[in-house]
Amino acid sequence: MDEANQEQHPAQHPAPPTATPPVRARAHRLAAGMEDRHPTWLVEHALAAGWIWAAFWVALLFVADHFDLHAVIWVLLVVIAVLPSFAATIVVLSQTPRSHLERPESVLAHFFGRFAGYTFAFIAWTISVVLSATIAAQLQNAAKDDETAALGIGAGWVLAAVPVVVLFLWLVLTFRYAWYLSRLRGWRAHPRRTRLPKGFLEGMPRTHVLVVGLAHPGLLAVTGSLAVLLAAGLWVDDVTIHII
Repeated sequence: MDEANQEQHPAQHPAPPTATPPVRARAHRLAAGMEDRHPTWLVEHALAAGWIWAAFWVALLFVADHFDLHAVIWVLLVVIAVLPSFAATIVVLSQTPRSHLERPESVLAHFFGRFAGYTFAFIAWTISVVLSATIAAQLQNAAKDDETAALGIGAGWVLAAVPVVVLFLWLVLTFRYAWYLSRLRGWRAHPRRTRLPKGFLEGMPRTHVLVVGLAHPGLLAVTGSLAVLLAAGLWVDDVTIHII
């Protein structure tokens, strides 16, 4: 009888605990190892340190301009200036589920959002039609009714416009991230309440304060915009500007 019951009801073993992803585990160990190494002033004034860091490396851009240094030096300086805020933003957003940003939407906001979306779509469609007609007319004039030449000129214009599109989308992404940060941690240097997960950098209070302080929406928006403007100045050539 007992054997029959065992066959009908096999023994149930508890499921093994879910393993932590290797990348996240290594990142957690790295953060834990740095917990006691953060200077006290840096932890207490993380946002101010972020602004000072960015201002210092941006000031070096004037030195690079004065001595006419190579463009690679310019790029390196901007990357270093943006790195702390951008890295902290990646840490915060990668560890925060999208559900933490959800909130009930009012009827007014719902319909106004639709109205604004339709208006923007119509304006964008109108601009695209005008630009398409303008570019087509310029191609005809530049190629002098030669289809092969028009194809080559058009391909060159498309390639020249790619950096502008990429930089514009990156700028939009930067402001989008800044908007998410404003909803997650607000605009204060030391936010009292946040929407971050309870387990975010758990057991590492100093690292938590430092990362949240550097992941400031204003700091990210300013440094990200600076990076886009510099990239536009370095790589957007006269052909692209002429097309626009």
